[in-house]
Amino acid sequence: MAEREVAQRLFAKELNDSILSFATASNDDVSGINYPNLLISPTGLRINRVFVTGVITEVENLISEVGKERELWKARIADPTGVFIVYAGQYQPEASIFLSAIEVPSYVAVVGKVKIYEPEKGSGFISIRPEEINIIDSTIRDRWVIDTAEFTLKRLDLLNEFLSIDKCGKNLIESREIKEIDSKLREDALKAIEFYGTDQKYISDFKKSIHESLLSIKENSYNKIKKTSDAENVILQILEEFDKGKGVQYTFLIEEAKLRGIPEEISDTGLRSLLDKGDCYEPKVGLLKLIK
Repeated sequence: MAEREVAQRLFAKELNDSILSFATASNDDVSGINYPNLLISPTGLRINRVFVTGVITEVENLISEVGKERELWKARIADPTGVFIVYAGQYQPEASIFLSAIEVPSYVAVVGKVKIYEPEKGSGFISIRPEEINIIDSTIRDRWVIDTAEFTLKRLDLLNEFLSIDKCGKNLIESREIKEIDSKLREDALKAIEFYGTDQKYISDFKKSIHESLLSIKENSYNKIKKTSDAENVILQILEEFDKGKGVQYTFLIEEAKLRGIPEEISDTGLRSLLDKGDCYEPKVGLLKLIK
């Protein structure tokens, strides 16, 4: 059984610019639509599945002309850099029901597989087929923006390093500095530079866009996220200290966090975040255990 691809976090701008695809013949659809094994983005990110968040601004019920789907829902989800397009049909029944009832506008989170329609070579229309879609609050959306910004900036810095080496007149593939970088990261970054012509102007413009995205988050939201992150670290420490195999009671966990300077409300939010991320679990109501 093939290992499931990681759901990558990336901004709408980057996803919509990603047209370098690798698909097997078995994935081809007679309509010209295919599920790629992966896309490579202009920053060198391998994409098969994605985790995105944003504001759902529009939902439309379409009569599908693709394949055998009789009903198709289309949604537009805006992040600070652009818009994700999401389609849900008969093969995504839960997502279809969700979209049919969602109130617009709402904050949502989507995990799904990317799909590309290529009307002609060198162009592509990217959409997401949701595996999961849920309502979230602004705090989770803001956390996603901050985390996605951090991951994206790291990739842009790596590309900038590659381009700086190239400016020195060195062969990118043969240079010692490049060879020391993880082979998969190196391969994908070089493919991105070659295919998209990613240059320092693109990097500079994208960094500016990311900076503007971060400015769109209110200061108090950022502070709340930081407090939740602090609470998560404290809760993990408590679980590591007191879980001797049978777990830790919720009431004890909250009280111990209070003694360490974390208010009950923030502790509860941090704990729920850890549960959502799969860092701990609740084998029975009121009992928490680390996932090791």
